[in-house]
This record gives sequence, structure tokens and C-alpha cells, in this order.
Amino acid sequence: MSIEIPAVHQVSIFKIPEYKTIILDNGIPVHILQAPEPDVVRMDVVFDAGRIHENGRAIAKTTSVLLREGTKKMTSARIAKSLDFFGASLTSDASMDTATVQVHCMGKYFEEVLTILDDILKNPSFPDDELSKFKIRILEKLEVELSKNEVLAYRHFTEKIFGAGHPYGYNTMPEDYKAIRTNQLVEHHKKNYTANKCKIFITGNIDENKIKLINKTLGYIDKTPVVDSKIEYKKPIESVGVSKYNTERIHQTAIRIGRKLFSRNHKDYAGMYLLNTILGGYFGSRLSSNIREDKGYTYGIYSTIDMMIKDGYFMISTDVGSQYLEDTLSEIYKEIDILKTEKIDEEELQLVKNYIKGNFLSLINGNLNSLNIIKTVELAGLDKSFYTDFVDEISNMNADHLMALANKYLNKEDFVEIQVGDTKR
Repeated sequence: MSIEIPAVHQVSIFKIPEYKTIILDNGIPVHILQAPEPDVVRMDVVFDAGRIHENGRAIAKTTSVLLREGTKKMTSARIAKSLDFFGASLTSDASMDTATVQVHCMGKYFEEVLTILDDILKNPSFPDDELSKFKIRILEKLEVELSKNEVLAYRHFTEKIFGAGHPYGYNTMPEDYKAIRTNQLVEHHKKNYTANKCKIFITGNIDENKIKLINKTLGYIDKTPVVDSKIEYKKPIESVGVSKYNTERIHQTAIRIGRKLFSRNHKDYAGMYLLNTILGGYFGSRLSSNIREDKGYTYGIYSTIDMMIKDGYFMISTDVGSQYLEDTLSEIYKEIDILKTEKIDEEELQLVKNYIKGNFLSLINGNLNSLNIIKTVELAGLDKSFYTDFVDEISNMNADHLMALANKYLNKEDFVEIQVGDTKR
């Protein structure tokens, strides 16, 4: 019996699914991705209420977490019990730029779950006892995290490239959480959880009745314009070079190498995305093939370009046995130098292009994944054709251009290099 192998087709067109946008009575845009089956609704309510909008360290995260821990009508226990009764989930958290409250529920219980969400967003009470319990949890977690070399290395890295006083660069410490008071959370909520700083993303079988329900509730979030307090962030005096930090965990050393880059809007974003993938952005990358597979210095090594709304960075990450530290660093810089001096051959280039395009297809596989792409487009202020244009640019990129980008952005003198562990060798 013969097995017919399916044909392999090149990805010729990448396009995010069509979605529509409506505007609520208070001006909030609602981006709707229709998906009739199964009868599950996901809704993300996103506010410009992340770190860059806070007036105190850790205020954005703490506010977002405590939103769901009690309102003027319901205790945290009652909120949890009600959501469980309807088989729904609700999460809330803050990133560098935004704060998001996300709900999943069956379509038939959408009205009931929306009522709970509406109360959480409009009437959080930030109970003192819940704040105290949160502090205990986060301080215990922080104590564990600050004992890990890899966590410390990442913290030192972001602080070096953005600055210890910048929201993208500062590191929360136990004293930051201990200092938080309820009135700070109330103030952050009042200033930032408003209609003029809100976008809603929803997918499922979103009929006219659901839209009316959203407008009847979230369409009445306060729309009074609020002047956002802007803080001036100073660039660090010294942000490049090698920094070594010794810890008690001496058997492994965490390495983080990289530099500040730019946001997705930059003209070199697509090229750097492709170049990064070749260097360390997938399992068969050059760094992995050399340092993991060939030399056996580490269980894993990768590079990434991480994008926020207003900025971004390039970073190489690995954790190695301390006896391999210098050899690993040597091989990392050797691979970077090869990208700067030798053209990438066409076979490897085509392989990585196909990998990227296949990976992007997985990003729009299903409505839940597609909603994440739509969020990125709308929150970053990108054109709806951004990802189509991005994939086209990747497809047409040549080796000469990639070598030029390597020489422009991958220079050792521009890098921050962080070593955490046994660095005395």
C-alpha cells in the first residue's frame, strides 16, 4: 500500500482575517472578529494603563491584578463563585504599555458575564485586605525569582539599555510593593481606566444583541478626557559594555547580550526579524547549531527581538556551565562576525523565510490566535496591511541587505553584555 505525500506549497499571500470596528456611545472602538462556531466568546478590554502611564513603581500591575479582587457590590469570593457558576474565566494584568482584562465564556452566558465585567471595570474597591494578601504573594514570588541567575541577568539587561528610571527599564523590588497604598491604585484607575484610553477586542458569534449589551454597559465607562501625566525619563549615562554580577549560584552563568532597537514601525523591522531568526530565532539557528548541537555548551540558546509599542530590543540569551563561559562568548561573537562578513547562502535564506511564513500562518490559525494579531495591529497603530507587507518584504529580502543590517546593528561596541553567576574565572 503506497502512501501519498501531500504537496508542499509556498506561502504566497499572508492576510489577517477581516474584522469590523464599531464605536460605542462613549467613543470606545470595538474590533469584532466573527467566529460563529464554537459558541465561545473571548473579549479583551485594553486600556492605556501600563507601566508608561503609572506615577509610581508597580502601580500599574497592582491595580490591574486587584481589579478582580472586589467591587463596591461584590467581594472577590463572590466574583470568583459567579464566574465559576457560568463556566467563565477572567484574567487581568498590565504590560509595559497597556492593561488588559480578558474574559472567556459561553455565548449563552455572555450577558451575565458582561455584567460582572462591567462592575469590575467601573467599581473596583481595592480592599485593603486583598492588597495585603497580594503583597504577601508577590513578595514570596519575587524572593524566588531574585535567586535565579537568568532573572537577574534579564533585569540587569533591560535596566542597562533603557535606564533604571524608565518604565521599560526599572526593576520592581520588594520595597516597591511594600510602599503601595490603596489611594495610589484608586488614582491610577481613575486616570487611566477611562473610555478615551480604551479599546475592546472580541471574537465569537457576535450578533446585534451582544453589541447592544456591550454598548449598554461598557458604552457608559467614563468618557471624560483625562490629561495623562508624562514623566521625563533620563537616558543612562553608561549603557554599553560588559557588566559582571557574582551570585551564590556559581555552577551556571546566565548570559544576556544585545542592544536597544526600535518599534515595529521602523523601516528595518522586517530585515532585523529575518536576520535575528537566522542567528538565533529558531531551533535550527546558527547559535543553536553551533553552541548547543556542536559544542554542547548549553541546553538552549536563542536570540529575539522584543517589541513594545514605543520601543524594542535585540537580545541573545543562554545559561551555560561556568567552565564554558568564555568559550560560549567567543562562539557567539564569531557567529555575529560571520553574518557581517559572509553572505548567507540562498538555501539557508530560503529555509528561514519559509519557516517564518509558516510560523505566521499559525498565528492566524483560529479566531483566538487571529485576535492577538488584530490587537497588535490596532494597539501599535499599524496599517491593516502591515503583516501582508511584512511577509512580502521578508520574501524579497536578499543576502546583501541582511549583511548591511548586520553591520549596522550587530556591533560589539553597541552591545550590552551581562554575565550573572560565577564570573570570576
